[in-house]
Amino acid sequence: MTITGDLREFFSGNGKSTDVPPPEAGTHAAAAKESPLPFEGYEGLEARQVMDQLAGHSQEELEAVEDYERSNKNRPDVLNKLRYMRGNEPMPGYDSLDPREITSRLADADMTSIKKVRAYERKFANRSDVLDEVERMFHERLATEPARVMPSFDAVPASALKDRGTKPDASERA
Repeated sequence: MTITGDLREFFSGNGKSTDVPPPEAGTHAAAAKESPLPFEGYEGLEARQVMDQLAGHSQEELEAVEDYERSNKNRPDVLNKLRYMRGNEPMPGYDSLDPREITSRLADADMTSIKKVRAYERKFANRSDVLDEVERMFHERLATEPARVMPSFDAVPASALKDRGTKPDASERA
């Protein structure tokens, strides 16, 4: 048989490739097919249904969903949503903390940490009790921390403006 005949037979689905062995146990492809579902009922969900359920999951769970999705269904819409949803927790173990633990950890936090928690909480869990407390802490710190000094800018001498070809201001024309 000729090469083109072999290719035609292979791509028509009648031919079998003997060059590529099936994945063995322990390989990534085999493990993906054997991996458990990321959450109950996942296999029967359409892309939109999966995306609607992602918000309530921790970063670890989102990682499991992404791994499963990449190795099984590989739906672009779901993977794009996961790319948006995945992020660094503002503090270690944040997703497993309850609201009291979060606010107690923020008691001595700086403004940057408070802002990170606020942004992360808004994007993911969106718990009103946590957001209310974070906002209270934010405004409390804002009131107690000294205001940042804005950099001062020296006025540009009129002679420098003339050199750059700009019009002189009213004080130079007089």
